[in-house]
Formats: sequence, structure tokens, C-alpha cells
Amino acid sequence: MDRTRRNLLIGGLAVGMLALGGLLREAFGTRRHNRRIMTEMTDIPERPAGNPKPMLEEDIAPVLARLDAWFAANLPLPQHGFNPPATEAQIDEIEQLMGLKLPQSYRDLYRWHDGENDAISGHIYGLPLLPLHQVMAEHQSWQDALEGIDGDAYAIPGGSWPEGAVDPAYINLRWLPLTGDGGGNSIGLDFDPWPAGRVGQVIIFGRDEEVKVVLAQSLGQFLEWIAGLLESGNFELVPIEGEEPLHSFQLKEPSIEHFHDAARALLGAPDPYV
Repeated sequence: MDRTRRNLLIGGLAVGMLALGGLLREAFGTRRHNRRIMTEMTDIPERPAGNPKPMLEEDIAPVLARLDAWFAANLPLPQHGFNPPATEAQIDEIEQLMGLKLPQSYRDLYRWHDGENDAISGHIYGLPLLPLHQVMAEHQSWQDALEGIDGDAYAIPGGSWPEGAVDPAYINLRWLPLTGDGGGNSIGLDFDPWPAGRVGQVIIFGRDEEVKVVLAQSLGQFLEWIAGLLESGNFELVPIEGEEPLHSFQLKEPSIEHFHDAARALLGAPDPYV
């Protein structure tokens, strides 16, 4: 790919993502990677034969209760605050946006809370759970970006970990963001996995995430993983110099600020850039 075109695309996505309402908050754990610029376009990868595993249906009420208890005991207000539950109509809008039936676990998550308020540091190791209006805005931003590159979802080559589990596209409108880092990167649900994956798996994707990583087979398994990490004591609340009583919220081990990078290290996944 031409270097100038790639840089313009990346820059445009950054502006679009940062302009979204509520995402201009300070993003703890800024990424510090050195990007390796691809100099020529690669072929569109051929999707392997076969079908992904079906979506899991699960009861997430027990893990939400565990998270409620941990957050109440460990995260101070007002830095960490959730919104009230979403309405059925708001959740239905997301279902219509995606053009598919959402798992019951997704509905239960947003019946719990419609994401977070304008707190500085989010509940998922510094990443906020996005309210539904921001989920819709991010999805629209990706749709606009895709139209801006003539529908070429592979304009920036990518990869998948595990191999063949995630579409190696740069943009896929069947990826539904759950969290945002203020820089166009998300943890979200994948409703268009490749044959080695599972429908509804939880992945890392976004502006700086060329290699998409599967974090869990489902939303419930992802929340169980987060709850287990927190309950095991694998967290740090690090005071922010000059901004007491504010702090950043991150993993203790590995001690990496941005949760996407820490999660990759924890799981043994590759770096985000091809």
C-alpha cells in the first residue's frame, strides 16, 4: 500500500474516533508502539471452508453480581460510575443496527448498566463500558470510514489470533464494540468470525489493532475472565501525579498500562501490527 494513503486513512480514523461524544476523556495507558508501515497492498485473503462454532447462550447474572461486589469494594466514586440500565427500545436499536439477533447475555449486560458515565477511568482495567449511544456512534464511524475507502475492508492488511478465528479485515461492520480507549480501539463481540472461531466471540479490534485477538469464546466467558483476574488480586490502582485522588487502573502482572497490550501479553498473543 502507498505510505501516504495508509497514513491518511489511519489519521482520518483517529479524528473520527476521537470526535465521538464521550470519548474525548483522557485515555489511560496510551499506546506506544512503533508502527511498521506496509508499502504495498496484499491480496484479499480467501476465507477458509467451513463454518464457525455457534453462539453460546449463557446466564451472566452470577458474574455480574461478582463484578458489582468487587467494584463496590475496590473502585472509588466518583471516578468510577455506571449509568442506569438501558431500555428495551435502546437495546432493540442495536439489534436493528447490526441486523441480527443479539445474544441474551448482551441484553442482560445492558439491562445491568447502559455503560459508564463520564468517569475518567473505566471499569475494565481502565477501559469504559460504552453506553449504547456511543456504541452506535462508533459503528457509524466505522461505516463512514469503510465508505471512505470505497468499501475495501482489507485496505490495511491484518491478521488473526488464533489463526483463522477472526476475519483479518481492518474493518468489519459485524464487530460490535463493548469498550473504547478514546483512540479508536475496542474490545467487542464478533458476529462474523472465520471458521476457526465462534459466533459472538470477544475480540480486540480497532484503529491500532491490525492483528485481531480472541479474548474469550463469549461475552459471559470474557466477564468471567475479568472477574477472575480482579478477584485474584491482579490489579493496580496507580495514583496520577498531580491529580490526586485520581488514579489509573491496570493489571499488576504484566505491568503494562494499556489493557489491550497487557491482555495480549497475558494470553501469549502477537503484537497488534502485522
